[in-house]
Amino acid sequence: MLKSLHPLLFIISLVAATTTTSCNPLSSTSCPTDPALGKSIEIDFSEESSYFNRTSGVGSITYDEDAGVTMTLAKRYDNPALKSNFYIMFGRVEVHMKAGNGTGIISSFYLQSDDLDEIDIELFGSDTTQFQSNFFSKGNTTTYDRGVYSNTPSSPQDSYLNYTIVWTSTKLEWWLEGTLTRTLLSTNSEGFPQTPMFIETGIWAGGDASNAEGTIEWAGGSTDYSQAPFSMSINKLLVEDYSTGTSYSYGDTSGDWTSIESNGGTINGSESSDSSSDSESSSSTSTKTTAKTTSSSKKATTTSKTSSEATTSKSDSDLTSSTEALTKASAASGVTKVVADASSSSVAGSTSALVASTTLLTSTSSGTSSTSVSSSKATVTTSSSGSASTIAVNFSLLALIFSYII
Repeated sequence: MLKSLHPLLFIISLVAATTTTSCNPLSSTSCPTDPALGKSIEIDFSEESSYFNRTSGVGSITYDEDAGVTMTLAKRYDNPALKSNFYIMFGRVEVHMKAGNGTGIISSFYLQSDDLDEIDIELFGSDTTQFQSNFFSKGNTTTYDRGVYSNTPSSPQDSYLNYTIVWTSTKLEWWLEGTLTRTLLSTNSEGFPQTPMFIETGIWAGGDASNAEGTIEWAGGSTDYSQAPFSMSINKLLVEDYSTGTSYSYGDTSGDWTSIESNGGTINGSESSDSSSDSESSSSTSTKTTAKTTSSSKKATTTSKTSSEATTSKSDSDLTSSTEALTKASAASGVTKVVADASSSSVAGSTSALVASTTLLTSTSSGTSSTSVSSSKATVTTSSSGSASTIAVNFSLLALIFSYII
């Protein structure tokens, strides 16, 4: 079978109507404008929201005063999801979310742009101690070291935890329960998300047997549908658009934030002067516990060398794999998400799934670089004679803990 011969080719062959944008501004100057939020909103999802539309007809979506919106995967090929009908151009997004349980079950919350910039929060049904933050720039999936795992103060499947993204023109921050877990600077060598983004969230089976081996590994293992239903819930969402206006458009094909134009408003027109303070003061749903960012501790299937990453920056990394030609072709065609197809596959979710599907294909890279794949989430670590990709460790939290004790 094609899947057993080449997992990445298998995923690409399944993509019939799976591009996340009908017009990529990197290759066209006639793309439609993006409707702007241009303000701040708060949604408790006690009922259907006028700001979100259902993107999949398969799977249950219900609303409740206490639980908020619940998306349920009850059987194979279910992948209920919601997508915002607005875009933000830099901003702050706070989501109070409870993940679905079950091996191979992924609860995804992410922001994505028409030119395939992406900011991810991924929760794994069989991981009760961590969440993954991730990002992509212009659909580039040629390197696999962007994902960082951070410890959670309680089980993500049992508690509504506050995950917050603060996104500006200079940096991108991920917060958990009021604690900063990761910072990505705009000077990062692997690119920086910087174009208008919509919000999408949903639950899907990364561990479905039809998926590529790398996707199943990344998702935590094979999904057992006899254990269904699997449900994720969101009972609070706050979104602040740091720009104003009624719509956003691309002034050219550069994909640079300075080329973005606002109709009737200003880019960065309402950016918070102290986004970090805003995140710290936001409400949480459980006792605040210092969340220490760590790399995945799963046993690697091949020999690896893991190195540490400074929270405020990432080391330069230029991993050239044997699948580079395929991944570049995939990115160029706008393919970064694979949606459930009842006749063939149930792959869905963020770009992380596609990246994971390629990692098992990589055994060597240029120069003296080496690559390894984690047996649970297909986490790849690389080492080279130049610079090493690294995992974030928030050493500043040690000072916070010490001051608290005193």
